[in-house]
Amino acid sequence: MRTLLFSFFLLSLISISCESGKKDKKLNSRVGFSQKMADFDCGAFCDPPSVTYQLPADSSCVNSSQNVMNCFAWKNFLALNWLASDQRGVPDTAAVAADYGMPGDYKPTVWESYLSSDDVFAAKPPAQWNLRSKNGYMKYINEINKFTDINASLPKPKLRAMLGGNVDEIMQAKGAWLTDQSGNIVWYEIRMNTIESDFVRDNKLYNYGSLSAFAAQNQGVWFPLESIEIKAAWRIIPEDQLESLKNFYKISMATVPEIKGFDKNNKPIYGKYSQKYLGLVGLHIIRKTNQSPQFTWMTFEHVNNAPTDGQVDPSVKYCFYDPKSTDKPNQSPVPGKDSLNKPVQVVRIADNAITPEIQQLNKQIQDMIKASNPKSVWQYYQLVNVQWPENPVKDKDNNKKAPLMTGGITPKNIANVTMETYIQEKQCMDCHKNASVGDQKYPTDYSFIFLKVKPGK
Repeated sequence: MRTLLFSFFLLSLISISCESGKKDKKLNSRVGFSQKMADFDCGAFCDPPSVTYQLPADSSCVNSSQNVMNCFAWKNFLALNWLASDQRGVPDTAAVAADYGMPGDYKPTVWESYLSSDDVFAAKPPAQWNLRSKNGYMKYINEINKFTDINASLPKPKLRAMLGGNVDEIMQAKGAWLTDQSGNIVWYEIRMNTIESDFVRDNKLYNYGSLSAFAAQNQGVWFPLESIEIKAAWRIIPEDQLESLKNFYKISMATVPEIKGFDKNNKPIYGKYSQKYLGLVGLHIIRKTNQSPQFTWMTFEHVNNAPTDGQVDPSVKYCFYDPKSTDKPNQSPVPGKDSLNKPVQVVRIADNAITPEIQQLNKQIQDMIKASNPKSVWQYYQLVNVQWPENPVKDKDNNKKAPLMTGGITPKNIANVTMETYIQEKQCMDCHKNASVGDQKYPTDYSFIFLKVKPGK
C-alpha cells in the first residue's frame, strides 16, 4: 500500500512538472522557443532550456548532476545573450525569439550592458548612459590579456567603457597575447552584474583602505548571492570579411587602440584609437547561487575556434588553427621577440575534450536556436564545460584565510582555448581558491577582481 501511494505521489509530481512545461510553452510562444522536455537530459523535475530572456532560478532542480548543470549553463548563456533594454542588465522584453542573434545586429546583449570592471573600480561613480542614446553604444577596449599591467597609464577617451581583461589573475599569469590566423590580436573584457557592482560601489571597495577595513571586519569579502561575473574574448573582424563573418559571429563595434610596441618592462605601448568590429570567440560566466556558493563556472566558445588535439575536421576553417602550420601548438609568444601579427597555433588538449554528453546537448541547443531563428549567430557557439560544487560550503562555514574550500568542485578538466590558451592543464579552482587581499590573506570569494585595487588607490 505504501509503495502504491508513493508511486501515485511520484506520478503526481511528474504530472505537475509536465503541466508546468505546458505553461512555459505558452510563454515561449511570446518570448522564446523550447523543445519538448523529454528531448533534454536535464533531470525529471528541471525546466528545459529555451530561447528566452528569463534567467534560470539557481539550477532549477532539487538534486544537481553534471547533466543538470550543463543545461543550467546553457540557460544562463541564452538569457544573458538576449538583447538589453535601456536599463543596465535588464533584457528587452519586447524583443522576440525569432530575432534572437540576428546577423548584423550590433546592439548590446544583457551582459554587455553590465558595468565593466574598470568602471566599477573607478574612484568616481560610473556614468549612467542610455544604451539607445543618439550617440549609440560603443565599447572602448585597451587590454590584450595575460601580461598587461592593469595599472599602466592608458589613454582615457571621453565616456570610456574600458574593456579590461583581468590581467593580474593567476590563471592567466602564464603566457602573453593570442593572435588569430588572420594576424589579429584577441581582446578581453570583464563585466559584473548589478548585484555585484552595487556591492563593490556601496561598500567603497574600489578604495584600498575601505577594502582592507571591510575584509578585516568581515573576515574576507563575500559577494551576495546571484552575483555574476563575465569574461569575454573578442577577435577583430576585418572589414573586408564583415559581410561574410557577420552571419556566424556575435559582433559588436568597439574603439580599439593600436599597439605601438613594448616598453622596457614588456608592457604594451598604446597608440591612437580607431573603430573596429569585434567577433565573440570566448565567454566565461560565473554565478553565485544558494546551491553553488563556490560559484558555477560556465565557459563557452565559438565552434570554429580550434580542434581538439588529434581531431581536426578538414572541412572547418579554424580561427586559431592552421592544418598546414608546423608550429608547436599552444606556445606563448614572447614580448620583444615574436611579432604581434604572427598567428598562434592552438589546439584543445585531449584531457579537455568536450564530453559526448555535452556534444549531444550542444547539438540539441543549436538546433533549437536554429528552429527559433534560422539565421541566428548563436547557433555557432558551444558549451565547453561547467564546473560546480558537489558539496557546497556556505560562506559562514568557509575558511577565513586563503585558500578557500573548494566545495568538492567538479569536473576537474575545464579550460577555454581563448582565455587559458597556454595553461589548459589548470582548472578554475586551482587558482581561484587563493584569491585574497592584504597581508592577512583575507579571501575575496574566489575572485581576483580586487587585484585592481592597489595601496594608495
